[in-house]
Amino acid sequence: MLLFRLFTVSVLISMLGACGFQPLYYQDGERVSIRSDMRSVFIEPIEDRIGQELRINLKTTLNPTGANAEKKWNLKIVLTESTQKIALESTSFSTRANLIVTARVDLSSSISGSELSFSGQSKTISSYNIVDSDYADIVAERDAQSRAVVSLSNDIRRQLALWLRGVEG
Repeated sequence: MLLFRLFTVSVLISMLGACGFQPLYYQDGERVSIRSDMRSVFIEPIEDRIGQELRINLKTTLNPTGANAEKKWNLKIVLTESTQKIALESTSFSTRANLIVTARVDLSSSISGSELSFSGQSKTISSYNIVDSDYADIVAERDAQSRAVVSLSNDIRRQLALWLRGVEG
């Protein structure tokens, strides 16, 4: 049984190497400077409360230590938010809703001016229940917004890291 597991793991590792998989923060066995480039991204203020939360979350994920770095990149994000009512009862009262948040991301070099370097989009859907209590509905919607912020932040960070690796590599 142990021999079978070792064989299976070795086959999976060899298949993973054959597909062209490369770790994001390593290139040719050496650590690349994507993290330092991510620290040099200035995130412009974003409108509304959810935008403020996204900006704070992104600042934390791009620069977890809070170290000062020269700002080489300007990141502009425009959010659009909509709610879709689902799970209708026979009385036409909705019991569930989807919060759809889309982020339009534009990264430009702060050194060369407003020349657009990278442009992308991230979208997330976060569901919540609608009940008879107004307070519970507000809390559920805010929780859905918080979950959407974390999802968008992770996706934007991943997109930026992949783009910055392409610039470096």
